[in-house]
Amino acid sequence: MSGLEDWTGRVGREWADKADAMDGLLGPVGAAGIDALGDVRGQRVLDLGCGAGDTAFALADAGAQVTGLDVSGDLLAVARGQDTAQRIDWVHDDAARHEFDVPFDALHSRCGAMFFDAPEQAWGHLHAQMKPGGKLSVTCWREAALNGWVTVPLVAARPVLGKDVTRPPSLSGPGPFGWADPEYFAPLLRDAGWQDVQWQAVDRPARIATGNDPDPVVRAVAFVMRIGTLASRLRQVDPDTRARVAAALTEAFSPLVRDGYVEVPTAGWCITAKA
Repeated sequence: MSGLEDWTGRVGREWADKADAMDGLLGPVGAAGIDALGDVRGQRVLDLGCGAGDTAFALADAGAQVTGLDVSGDLLAVARGQDTAQRIDWVHDDAARHEFDVPFDALHSRCGAMFFDAPEQAWGHLHAQMKPGGKLSVTCWREAALNGWVTVPLVAARPVLGKDVTRPPSLSGPGPFGWADPEYFAPLLRDAGWQDVQWQAVDRPARIATGNDPDPVVRAVAFVMRIGTLASRLRQVDPDTRARVAAALTEAFSPLVRDGYVEVPTAGWCITAKA
């Protein structure tokens, strides 16, 4: 589970340190969300949970006037450092309460919609920040079982760590899979005032990579042992056990190398609605 406190602390710092790798993992599914907005030239777009800025820059490149909002100061520091032309208005705050002076034409979020501790209040507040008829486009993960960035590491580590430690993550509450079920997010958005809520499955391969090592398997092992579902369960593990997990991951990732990267299936939703 990841909530506000996680993103303002350890999780935000870890993602900031591995921003390039995270964009590689989230990007294939996230691209569908930007495409769903259509022509955004001249429009004011709020990029919710903008992270290190990858999607905010893509929206700006498409001609939008972008506000990037995130609760992680570490991630926003990375984003601001890349924004040498100062094209984006960066906001460090909780989207559930931040008041904007001018309403938005569109709201976009790539895997940043699922972490509110009080989602009903948050999405009602966000609806109030929009122009009537403004567009919403959210990408999020479907169930963990369909996402190789979760299942491959957990299955590989199971003989070492046991079933309890390598159980799949929860599909309820704040966290990456909090919106896996349309029967949860669709009524949530409708009750918050959003109309014409629709969703479409987006299944695309993505890359696991981080660091400078030329070996893609070494990069992938280092990444999943530091960020993600398995990493969160290794914090109290002794060095010998960590080494055994690394060996198991190396064996599991080796057959998945494609064009210099470890490639895994990912499965998400692209959700659209109108204010």
